[in-house]
Amino acid sequence: MTKKGGRSFIKGAVILTGAGLLARVMGFVYRVILTRIIGAEGMGLYQMAYPIYTILLVVSRSGIPIALAKLIADRIASDRKKEAYRIFIVARRMSFVIGLVVSIIMAVLARPLINLLSLDPRSYYAVLAISPAIFVVSIMAAYRGFFQGMQDMVPTALSQIIEQFIRMFTMITLVLVLVKYGLNIAAAGASFGAVTGAAAGLLVLIFIYYRRRRKIFSFLDSGIDKTSVNSMSIVKDISRLGIPITLGALVLPLMNLVDLIFVPNRLQTVGFAVEEATTLYGMLSAVAMPLVNFPTIITVSMAASLVPAISEAYSLQDNLLIRKRTQTALRLAVLISLPASAGLFLMAEPITDIVFSEIGAAVPLRFVAWGVFFIALQQTTSGILNGIGRTSVPAKNLLIGACVNGIINYTLTAIPEFGIRGAALGTTTGFAVAALLNLFSVKKETGFRINFSELILKPLFSVLIMSAFVKLFFPFLKMLLAGQSIYLSYQISTFIIIGAAAVIYFITLLILKEIKYNDIAVIPVIGKKIAERLKQLGLVGEKNG
Repeated sequence: MTKKGGRSFIKGAVILTGAGLLARVMGFVYRVILTRIIGAEGMGLYQMAYPIYTILLVVSRSGIPIALAKLIADRIASDRKKEAYRIFIVARRMSFVIGLVVSIIMAVLARPLINLLSLDPRSYYAVLAISPAIFVVSIMAAYRGFFQGMQDMVPTALSQIIEQFIRMFTMITLVLVLVKYGLNIAAAGASFGAVTGAAAGLLVLIFIYYRRRRKIFSFLDSGIDKTSVNSMSIVKDISRLGIPITLGALVLPLMNLVDLIFVPNRLQTVGFAVEEATTLYGMLSAVAMPLVNFPTIITVSMAASLVPAISEAYSLQDNLLIRKRTQTALRLAVLISLPASAGLFLMAEPITDIVFSEIGAAVPLRFVAWGVFFIALQQTTSGILNGIGRTSVPAKNLLIGACVNGIINYTLTAIPEFGIRGAALGTTTGFAVAALLNLFSVKKETGFRINFSELILKPLFSVLIMSAFVKLFFPFLKMLLAGQSIYLSYQISTFIIIGAAAVIYFITLLILKEIKYNDIAVIPVIGKKIAERLKQLGLVGEKNG
């Protein structure tokens, strides 16, 4: 199963991306349905459980899957396969203990935490209901790290899909049943969906693990382990890698908490009423940022797949392979994120209007749209640095970026000419700083040199062609469809121009020979046929690893 040591990490990223997109769609569906049943007030109670849950969940499970994936990939690459399995066993025990302790802490301290954060007291049952999920998710993280370390992303993808489906089903069912007992009880039912979803995802992973155990054990038994490793040294290795990753993962929820404190208050200092400041903050946090984060599903998946792939090459001391995979990952990150940034910038008004019916959110979206590019670079370079064991570096760089974000937010948001634009600019600048620092660290650690033409010039030229097409033809298309109802023609022309722009961008990349054979071949079912056909036509470059 893992004998294909040189398997393309792009394939793993494609698998995780597909699962992530499907999970996001289901998440959007259940939010719409729940809002219609329990309204904004009920959803507010449900959402109040998440700041506490997210921070404690980061503490209990963020570092283990990445550390585990790296350590297992290292051992397999150096043929110490028994040790790889031993690492998984120890990590699973660690996850069990840490998850159990943190879950109990959340349940016992639910009321004090709610009071400390000045949350609605009615959210107590929602916090209580979601607390067992930490325990289950922590164990699930160990299994996911094990499979990812063996460069098999299918179990993780399947568990994500099943987890989200069961979560959605549980939430909707319990809310329908419990809503008659009050919004606080219905919100608790919605929160409990995280528990049943995680349990279903864990059962899927355990089923796959035991279904494949003969194949796994026969593979792991084939290694040559000269020395036995005690559990304490494994715990130290996991902690050494995992703690910096956990601290880095804490930066984002804490950064969101800082934004929540700074932005509305600083807007009020320049004359906005409380309601206006809250609305502007909502436009940034609840409309613009979800749109920005959506394209990064791909780079999140690529970073997860990249860790064991880079770790394998690093363990083999194959510097050429490290540089090759680094170049491929960064090239794909730029190819995906640059047009997404340009598209959100150019189409900010129609996108925010059609998707959220909040056209005012186009103002912060235009400023934060370029954050897509920097977030993608930050995530990808973090995957590379984690893969070579420099897990503290991306954590430090992200913390520096978060500090820059906080300073700009606090300063510019209180200037009338900037307002909410200052908060959006702070977010973009913070991620830009973290991404550039990561890129410098990657260059320093791996000797990677940027291929300026392939990594920057060709994608940038293609984006400029795409952007010119959008600017020229969108007004023309709206005028052409003016015979329909105004809003319908607006929607149709928006969808057509976005689809056409994507095609123009792809064709330009093909003409410039920027698309590689494997970029197409990894697409399930039809990828290889299309790649072969494009190769025959001379439109795709060489195979890449």
